Formats: sequence, C-alpha cells, structure tokens
Amino acid sequence: MSIRKPAMSGLAFALAGSLALTACGSGGDDGGDGGNVTLNFTWWGSDERSERYEAVIELFEEQNPGITVQTSFAEFQDYWTQRSTDATSGELPDVMQMDVSRLLEYSNNGLLYDMSEFEGNGLDTSTIDEGLLASGRSNEQLVAIPTGSNTLALMVNPDLVAELGVELPDWDYTWEDYQEFVQAASEAGADSDPQVYGAGDYTMTWWFFMQHLIQQGVEPFSETGEMNFTEDDMRAFIESAQPVREGDSAFFPRERGEQLLPKGGFTSGEAAVEFHWDNFISGYSADLGSENIQLMPMPTAADGEKHMFFKPTMQLAMGGNTSHPEEAAQLIDFLINDPEAGQIIGTDLGVPASQSRLDALEVEDGSLDQRVIEYEQRVRDEGYATETVPFQPEGFGALETEYVEVLAQEFDYGQIDANEFVERWFSEASNLLVTN
Repeated sequence: MSIRKPAMSGLAFALAGSLALTACGSGGDDGGDGGNVTLNFTWWGSDERSERYEAVIELFEEQNPGITVQTSFAEFQDYWTQRSTDATSGELPDVMQMDVSRLLEYSNNGLLYDMSEFEGNGLDTSTIDEGLLASGRSNEQLVAIPTGSNTLALMVNPDLVAELGVELPDWDYTWEDYQEFVQAASEAGADSDPQVYGAGDYTMTWWFFMQHLIQQGVEPFSETGEMNFTEDDMRAFIESAQPVREGDSAFFPRERGEQLLPKGGFTSGEAAVEFHWDNFISGYSADLGSENIQLMPMPTAADGEKHMFFKPTMQLAMGGNTSHPEEAAQLIDFLINDPEAGQIIGTDLGVPASQSRLDALEVEDGSLDQRVIEYEQRVRDEGYATETVPFQPEGFGALETEYVEVLAQEFDYGQIDANEFVERWFSEASNLLVTN
C-alpha cells in the first residue's frame, strides 16, 4: 500500500524555526559566571526513574563542578508534546531522552546534534554492541546513544494470582492459553472489593500489534516507510480478543483505569498480569509496593515459535541547538558508561548497553535488576528472540499515538467497533506516515 508523503511535517517547520533561533538555543550561562555551564536534561518516565536520574545527576555535578544540570520529566505522551513545542521555538534540551520510534522524525529535520566528533574523544561507545549503536545512526550521523536493551514480557503479580486461586500457564503458552487465563482470573476476582481482573485489553497497545504481525510473518514497515500490513491484518488482531471481551468482566475496564491514574490496574493490585517492556519492572514494583513481580515471555505463535525481538530501550540525544555540545556529550558519556551511575540506575533504562558497565553492575540475588538480566538471558538461551526489532519509519510515533491515545479510548468505551477503528486509523495514517 502506498502512503503519500506530506508536503511538510510539523517538525520540518520546527527546523526552520530552530535555525532562525539558534542564537537562543538551550544551554544556560555561557561562561559569564566563572566559566560555569548549565545544561538542560529531560526525560519521560515514572517517579522511580526520576529519583534514580536525580541521584545520578547529583553525582555528575559533584565530579564536574563547572557544570550544572537542570532537570525535568513528564509522562510519555506529554513529553513528546513538549518536545514538539521546544523544536518549534528552537529550544530543544541540551540532553534529552530519545526513542527510536521518534528518531527519524527529529533527525531527518536536522533537530539533533551529530555526536560523531565525540566518539572516542569524550564519548566512549567502544563497549556498546554495534547493532544497538546502529539504532542511533541516521543519515550517516550519530544522533543518539542507546542506554540499554529490552524486550516484551508478561509482568505477573504472583501474590494476586495465588489469592485468586488460578494457575499461570507455563512458558510455552499460546495466545489461547493466555486468554483462558485472563478469563479465569477475572471470573475468580469478580466478587472481590475492589473487583480484580486478569488483565487489560492487549489489542489496544500498538507494540503488541507489531509483535502479532511479526508472528504472522509480516515485517510491519519497509525501509522506505511503506506499510506491509492491511486493514484485514489489523481487524483480525483486534477481533482475536473478542471472546474475552464478550465474557463477564473479562478485561480490566478503562473507566476504572482512569479513576486510578497515575497508577494502572496492575500497579494498583487490581489486575493479575500485564504485558510491557521488561525494564519497567522497577517502576511497577515501586507503584505496586511489592518486589514480588515475575517476568514471563510473550505467548507462542501458531507455528510454535515466539518470534520475540530485542530493541534499544531509551536513547540519549543532544538538541541540535545546544550551545554546549562538549559538556552535553560529557553528560551522556557519564550516563552511559560510569559504573557508579550504573549502580544507581540499575536496569530501569534497560539491561545496560555498555558491556563494561553491565560487567561492573553488582546485583543482589533475587533483586529486580537480576530478574531482568536473567529474563533477557533466558529469552536468548531458549531461542525465543529470533527476530530483529521492526523498522520504525518517520511518523511511527504519531501512528502509535493515534492507535493508543485516540482510537483505543473510543473503542474501550464502546463508541466505535473494530471496523470503525481500522478505517479511521488507516485514513489518518495517510497524513502521518512519511515515505521515501
């Protein structure tokens, strides 16, 4: 299917603005205060992640007394809304958390600083797997450094599962096994106060659709940005969970989820399991108030394989408008490579991309960090990770937002059915996806 390329994206307009406003770029004092430099650093994530980052920044400032780091963070969607505003005004942060789903959108519009000049000269990338490092290269430039790797997992609350009296499937479970478990758990929790459910509706999450396509042998996007899936593919995925939706109290309801914000069903102890990226376990544990969270792999496809993949977790990038690229590179190097910083961050940003930092990471037996590292190792050892992360063309992040933030909400509230969901998503995709 051919998707037309918009005449000019919002970030293309932002590029024009950023070039005009370079003199007003971020970076704080330029040496007027005894040579001190102020960097702006921002990220998305939970309070737990922020506490770790703040502790690391304090350590960085102690070791680099000439640099002050001003920090901020937001939830994922709010984060990208603010970055779009920053790009328009030419005020992107000196250092910012980047996601591979947004990377081409920013790099193709010249909004990220090329860090190639610092490789091996203040920014050590020598112990990062080249496959991971390549995820931050665009247009022959190094515009982002991966913090670590992650893969999809089923988060399990064993205490709640035991309380419900239901049995978890084993590691070779199928999607049908998963649906049966969710139904059984929801039925067992129907009389609880508050009511307990098996899980939320996984078909309303974009990345699980990506996983579904890969399990069907479909590479979601070509390297030129064309979609390799059809309306029928998306409709079949959404309708595959219809037997669960039709059951009594099968999926955790969105209305209840909005009442519990900023927590969710799983982190409030009202849902037994939830799919997510494995490195979210620390944030989930903090919100749930329990370290007894276990990780299981994705369900097995019809061919008997799981077809899982690893991807870069977060990346760190520099705004193209930074007035202090050398100091910004110094901060990124510290966040990526410093062993003491790594001990504070643990696996919250993924299993460390830097092999030297992973080797230096001291984890306690039974700790959350150990759990993530061992889970990823088992996924590799069992041969579950047979695929590469799907290519994410320019516009990928906007496609995800339309799927999970707009249409999923209307679907969950019964305002649209699967057919309307699919028709509207594909109609909007023609405005969001950029092809070459």
